[in-house]
Amino acid sequence: MRWTWLVLLLACDGVPAAPELQSRIAVTESTRALALEPVDLAEPSVEPSAERAAEPVELDELPEVKGWLPNEERCGHQGRRAYCNGPRQVPEPYGEAARRARELGLGTHRAAAELIRTRPRPEWLDALPELGIEAPHYPLHWPVDGGRFGRGLQFRGRRITHRGVDITAEVGTPVRAVEDALVGYADNTIAGYGNLLVLLHGGGEVSAYAHLTTIHAFPGQVIRRGQTIATAGNTGVSRGPHLHFEWREGGEVKSPMERFPDVNVPRWMLAQRR
Repeated sequence: MRWTWLVLLLACDGVPAAPELQSRIAVTESTRALALEPVDLAEPSVEPSAERAAEPVELDELPEVKGWLPNEERCGHQGRRAYCNGPRQVPEPYGEAARRARELGLGTHRAAAELIRTRPRPEWLDALPELGIEAPHYPLHWPVDGGRFGRGLQFRGRRITHRGVDITAEVGTPVRAVEDALVGYADNTIAGYGNLLVLLHGGGEVSAYAHLTTIHAFPGQVIRRGQTIATAGNTGVSRGPHLHFEWREGGEVKSPMERFPDVNVPRWMLAQRR
């Protein structure tokens, strides 16, 4: 089972799967229908192993969504690969959080690009202490209960070709915030990421959660560590359900596996970091 998940996750980012695995990678019609509406919470279908058990926390319910933005698909190509960032299942902002996002310029395509490519704006960082958002406390909270590490950062020469880690998760599996944060972006305008949620943390760190089915937070909201914020999915450039997670410090990509509890880190990684 462990090797099957690894093959599937490798296939998600361009490595072709063997013919006998195509039927496992393909998304069924029932799965596509599930992605069109908020998913009822259930225990993750992937059971944690003894060496990588999930943190002992209760499964929180997803925050209520009062209204959804239009169900828009954004399709394009990455090289020769066609993809669709959709269907979009993102909350419609409202209230004080929506006002805060407008004042700070959060939630836009440009804001997302800045958060995942450069240092956060000073005005964004200045707003965090007043919201009770402090620098992250390590280790970070593991984002998928029962999810296992599938693939990490990858390089081609000095160029990063895979900027985060892939964590096993079936469609509809709850996704949790790794630390207190301000929601900086929640939409599907970034090519290849599908439904994408980006959080800004107290020390200027940024976490990103990609290929989601549904997002249950919107720009300007304050999120707490361990809070359920979304459901995993298969949107964007993805050939199988999983969570793609990225971590940045000072605008630079960092390996999040060095910041997670040892219980979630594969043994070969533990040997390297010790």
